[in-house]
Amino acid sequence: MTMSDAERITALERRLGLLEDKDAIRALRDSYHACINDGHYDQIAELFTDDAVVELGYLARYEGREAINTGFRGMGERERFFIKQYIHSHQIQVADDGGTGVSYLEARYGRFGVSYLVSGRYDDRYQRVDGVWRFAEMIATLYYTVPAGVGWTGDDMHYLRPR
Repeated sequence: MTMSDAERITALERRLGLLEDKDAIRALRDSYHACINDGHYDQIAELFTDDAVVELGYLARYEGREAINTGFRGMGERERFFIKQYIHSHQIQVADDGGTGVSYLEARYGRFGVSYLVSGRYDDRYQRVDGVWRFAEMIATLYYTVPAGVGWTGDDMHYLRPR
């Protein structure tokens, strides 16, 4: 059975829309890491829905855009603090105005002269709000947070965990 020209155009428009949505969501994820890496903590809350939830492993949990803003601004105000994050293997599923994603994290973190290796995974939920993709949920699972001198095969996998 052959498709009519109208059916082909409709199918192509659907596929193009899906590709554009995935590209916008990748740009959203990239924007988050650019804000972290470049120290623009005051811009992070804009990437989230009003009722978003952020969990950064055992380090923090924020509910709502105001708490997200306060939390990330506080991160930027830390004394002798350094962080750079690198994201890869971003997989995205989109359905209408919602979507989910998984991406993997390698990061370098430093505080008070101690350097840490960090690795983990982000599980996200996205929502299109007024035509713009935003994070509705960002859940980080930390695989390890270890001092660089110890390496990621040390006896303790999370040296940054509050005790």
